[in-house]
This record gives sequence, structure tokens and C-alpha cells, in this order.
Amino acid sequence: MTTEAEAVTRSGGREIPVADGALPLIGHAIPFFRDPVGFLLRAHEKWGEAVVFLLPGRRLASFCGPRGNAAVLDLEDDTEADRRQVFDPLLTPLLGPGVSFNVPTDVMTWQHSLLLPHLRRDAFARHLPLMSGQVEQYIAGWGERGTFDVVTAMRDLAPRITAHCLIGPRFGRTMGPSLPRLLRRLDAGLFLPAVTGPRMRLHHRWTGRTREELARAIKEIAPDDRPEGSDHSPFGELLRAVGPGGRSLNEDTAAHLVITWLFSGVSTSVHAAWTGVLLLQHPQWLPVLRAEQETVLGDQPPTTLSSLRKLERLGHCVLEAERLHPAIPVLPRTAVRDLCINGYRVPRGQLVCATPGPSHRLPGVFRDPEKFDPDRYLPGREENRATPHALIGFGGGRHPCLGSTFAQLEIKIIWSVLLRAFDLELVRPEVREARTSTMRPPRRPCTVRYRRRKR
Repeated sequence: MTTEAEAVTRSGGREIPVADGALPLIGHAIPFFRDPVGFLLRAHEKWGEAVVFLLPGRRLASFCGPRGNAAVLDLEDDTEADRRQVFDPLLTPLLGPGVSFNVPTDVMTWQHSLLLPHLRRDAFARHLPLMSGQVEQYIAGWGERGTFDVVTAMRDLAPRITAHCLIGPRFGRTMGPSLPRLLRRLDAGLFLPAVTGPRMRLHHRWTGRTREELARAIKEIAPDDRPEGSDHSPFGELLRAVGPGGRSLNEDTAAHLVITWLFSGVSTSVHAAWTGVLLLQHPQWLPVLRAEQETVLGDQPPTTLSSLRKLERLGHCVLEAERLHPAIPVLPRTAVRDLCINGYRVPRGQLVCATPGPSHRLPGVFRDPEKFDPDRYLPGREENRATPHALIGFGGGRHPCLGSTFAQLEIKIIWSVLLRAFDLELVRPEVREARTSTMRPPRRPCTVRYRRRKR
């Protein structure tokens, strides 16, 4: 009699079960886009570590849990899995040709390396005072008491901070009022093809106009702009950079690369918004965070790397927001050849996904996974480190997010400044995810009542 292991070996792996409830043509699109985390949690609870679900024109093999995430995220590019086939048709209309997944792998790696000088320790020494200053400037005109929408505020702050740190103050001041609006258009332009399939063309003209408006502003302002404390124009450095085979960036391509930097602020704004929402839904944490700030910072603003790293409890709250509301619930790749992943067969051409959203809510990995519990990251417990690939809100494996530290420090500064300046309260504590964005920010209106604190 043939054993199960022998059958798996001969066939190249077991067939992955298909989630039930698929509809003709649209598959599982309705339950997935209504609640991707809940849908996949239910599917994996029924079918196990791997399950196939269907979207219009696409068949996706979802792997859930640290073991499945590790197997997917560690797949070898070009020979096993390819991100380009997934993201090029989605992102090129938004970010422009010649950058990101629209170029060969070695060129994309070189383009990513052009961001690294802005992510070094010496660069953060320059960035952090700029970040804190931008938040202080943003709230300077607020009265003694009032309200603000937390989603709108984070959408305003995140791109403004990115612009001042990575381009310069002139660009930040000039584009400050319109930059959040343009980035929201690009984010909206990502949602339709994600739902209907990347070959959907209706969004290309609209997002193309938005992208070119941004590119024109970058080409006009950025060459003569430089961040405070820097002697060089980041845009000028892009034009002088030399890559593989003597390749260089022309002005248009450099502008498109800067747009990719700015667009990363959209996910940061979502993460920052959920951090604030979760804190205000659990106000027992506010005295803990204020006491930590008084101990670490005293009367000084949060402007040094050493002081921000000592704000550990605030950092744990940022991690818990990443766990409960990752900006991207699934991380897909295309199988370049027939694969056998953890004993399951994934045929060539099929999409295979790691799943931050459902994986972050597994009770075998995180204790009381539906509970907001920043203590789970304390020394001695550290549930995010107990199992490799347990927390993957910023990706992992071969392709972790280059800007994760920048984003986390930015979020810590935003909420450090706000918590020191105001007493804050959610007007309506129940907050749901918005369904009209792939990044699932809090649904608006998400109103916060504030009262200025006496320092």
C-alpha cells in the first residue's frame, strides 16, 4: 500500500483545497474584500495551513501561520517566485515606468539602494528633529480644545514628513496642501484593479494624470531643494547616480522614483491612524505612555534616536497596531515553476501568498490574539520573536521593507508629540475598517476630541 508521504512525493505535493462559497466569475471577491482577514481565518480554520481562494481572473494559494509565511517569503526570486508579475501591472500606472517592478531585478535592487543613504543612523539624526518639528507645526494652530479626524491628520502628516526629510522644505511647503490629496488619488487607483484584476484599464488614465502632476512638481522644485541639515539635493544625487552597466536615471525616471518614496507614506499613515485608534480605544495605556515619556524625555522633544528607542512601551503599541491592522493583509508572488511548499503543490503561474492579516491572529502564536495587548512584546514574553515570521506587517524573508524603521520612528514621534500636547478621546469608540482601500484604514469619520494639556 502506498503511504501518504510516498503519494505526496510522487505527485509533487498534495492538492491545496479550495475554499467553498465561490461564485461564478467573481469567486470569493465579495467576502474577501468585505473582510479579508476574517474570510481567510475562517477558510484556514476549516482547511488547514493552505487553502486556495478565487478572485476575478486569479487563483491564489494562501499559506497561513509562521511556517507557511516562512516558506513563501523565502522563495528564491526568478527561479521559484516572482513579485514582478503581480505588482508591475498594479503599480506601474501609479508610480510610472522605469522604476520598481517595471525594471529588471538588478536595476530594481540598485534603485532600492539609492534610498539607503537616507536610512542610515547619521540620516536619522537629521530626520528626527524634522519629523518632530513638522508635527509641532501641524498642531500649532489648534485651539485649547476641539476635534480632528485621525485618518485625515495622519494622511496629512505622513507625506509631509516624508517630503521634508527625503526631498526638502521647499517641496514640503509648496506641495503640503495638495500632496495628501494626490497620494489619496493614487491609493484609490490601486483599489479598483486589485478588485477587478490588474488588467483593468479604466484607472490608468486617471492615475496617470495624478502621477504626472506629481512628477512635474518634483522636477520643478526638487533639483534646487535639500533637507534641512543636508548639503546635497536628494533629487540631484539621483540624477548623478550610476547603476548596473553604467545605467543612470533621466529626470522623468528620477521623479517616478521619488513618487515611490512618497507613496510609501500612505501605508505609514494607515499604520499611524490605527496606532492612535487602538490607544484611544484602550485609554488605560495613556498614563503608562505619558509616564514613560516623562522619564525618558523630561521636557525635551522626541528628537534623538537614543531617546526614541527608550520609548519602548510606545514602540510596543506601534507593533500591536502592525499586528492587528497590517497595511497589506496578503503578500502575493507568482510561481515561476511548479513548486512544492510544505508538502502542497503549487502549479506554475498560480499566485501564492503569505498572509500577515490572518497569521497575526492565530491563538497558537499570539495569546488572546483578538486582544490589544502591548505587553506581549515585553522581555521574557516577546511573542513576536518566539516564532520566526510571526509578525510580518512589514514583510520579511528575502524582501523586508527597507523603510520600516523610518515608518516606526515617524509613528512614534507623531504620537509622542500628540500625547504630550493633548488629552485625547475618541468621540465614537467603535471604529471599523474602510472597505474602499487595499490598505484598510479606519473608516471615516474617525473623530478625536482633544484638550490642550498644560506643560
